[in-house]
Amino acid sequence: MIKSLFISYNGALEPLMQSQAIPYLKGLSEKGVGSFLLTFEKTKDKERIRNLKRELESYNIEWHAFRYHKRPSVPATLLDIFIGIVAGLCLVISKKIDIIHARATVPAAMAYVIAKITRKKFIFDVRGLMAEEYADGGIWRRESLRHKCTLYFQKLFLKSADELVVITENIKNFLYESDYLDKKNKKISVVSCCVDTGRFRKASSRNEALRQKFGLMGKFVFLYIGSVGTWYMLREMMDFFIATKSVISNSHFLILTHVDKDMAKRVRDEKGLSSKDITIDEAGFNDMPEYINLADVGIFFIKPVFSKRSSCPTKFAEYLSCGLPLVINSKIGDTDNIVKERKLGVVIDDFDKDSYLSGLRELSVLMKEKELLTKRSRMTAEELFSLEKGVSVYFDIYRRLGCN
Repeated sequence: MIKSLFISYNGALEPLMQSQAIPYLKGLSEKGVGSFLLTFEKTKDKERIRNLKRELESYNIEWHAFRYHKRPSVPATLLDIFIGIVAGLCLVISKKIDIIHARATVPAAMAYVIAKITRKKFIFDVRGLMAEEYADGGIWRRESLRHKCTLYFQKLFLKSADELVVITENIKNFLYESDYLDKKNKKISVVSCCVDTGRFRKASSRNEALRQKFGLMGKFVFLYIGSVGTWYMLREMMDFFIATKSVISNSHFLILTHVDKDMAKRVRDEKGLSSKDITIDEAGFNDMPEYINLADVGIFFIKPVFSKRSSCPTKFAEYLSCGLPLVINSKIGDTDNIVKERKLGVVIDDFDKDSYLSGLRELSVLMKEKELLTKRSRMTAEELFSLEKGVSVYFDIYRRLGCN
């Protein structure tokens, strides 16, 4: 049996891990991989932790959760890295683990040290280029000491890993062309943000209770899921909605966000809109398919900066799996090419009223054949973003490294 240590700096109870890590580990467990999960948790909800622990144990996944330290930022992160290294070393040695799998850059720091000491194989699941993301998002000043140090170690981990996993073909091609790798023959696999297409699917009928709760009866609903700060262009999405209202009088915008509701409400008020136009709420991961099925169109605008070449938002696959047509902006990973080539919706290149109205006209033409559009969306999700495909790619990597 191949045994792996999967390290994440995100908590196992966070929506991102619930959709983009734990399902993979469950799938790998079903293929005979013994998984040990090491995470850093922000929650203190002991009941949720106990429930998830029992669930993971039923899949033969051994979960080790540590407290996430937030402040002061740099010392707290260094403390967590030290804790992860010590805990990871103990697990790798005592459990005879074969592969250390790091999800993103901070866990890669832990995995790099553990792999060096134990001489085990190291997978760097890149997700995004952290130094570039934080600079592009305005979180760090470019060329600051923090940015330079992160960039140095990021390149070290990329060069040292036995295999790399990225989210898009776009960033894969960049890595091969850049100085980030010292070996141009290094194996890079692409695993996009996958979705459980069995759970996320077009409902045969809409949830009338939810529609009444949000006042969506008789409305044409645009849906946005996720964070609304940093890289996410909330103001531009609301401007698009304002343009939409001038064309589709019964349109409504449903925004589901966990952490930024107050900010979203402030922007809504700044734009002269109200709860009659835009509903701002939240939904748990387990309920998300029902909420997506309230919508007619899925939307997201993300800052088209360099670091987003590596991005494939989870919501993209979830919208498609539920058969929603899309309104997105260009230059985000592979998403614009997929939408254009497969006629799954519209891609906005410029953030102005003329572009929005042009996009709406294009969308109205596509939606005249709504049933075909829904089928194309679903087929794309099954072909490119199914959970089974992602698990299969990871299993091939594990087998390849486990045999070396």
